[in-house]
Amino acid sequence: MIGTRFNGSGDFDNVVAMNREINRRGGTWYNMEEEWARALKEVPPRKVTVDIRPVYSGKSLRPDSFKVIYEIEGKVPEVKTILNQIGG
Repeated sequence: MIGTRFNGSGDFDNVVAMNREINRRGGTWYNMEEEWARALKEVPPRKVTVDIRPVYSGKSLRPDSFKVIYEIEGKVPEVKTILNQIGG
């Protein structure tokens, strides 16, 4: 769930079923990753710490949502619940 642009694995250990709209330009996930990328491009780069937990219900293999906790150096930690549906 960590994009390859952040050195995330390109293998199946880093993949879950995600609504494509949240990960496209303007989507909730996309915008969050853009914030991380901007922080990492600063000179000097800021440290970005991320914890992502998919939330499942029942026996579904598709998460209902994602709980994301991240902190960009010098900022207050962010806690987000991103719904795995259009609009996030």
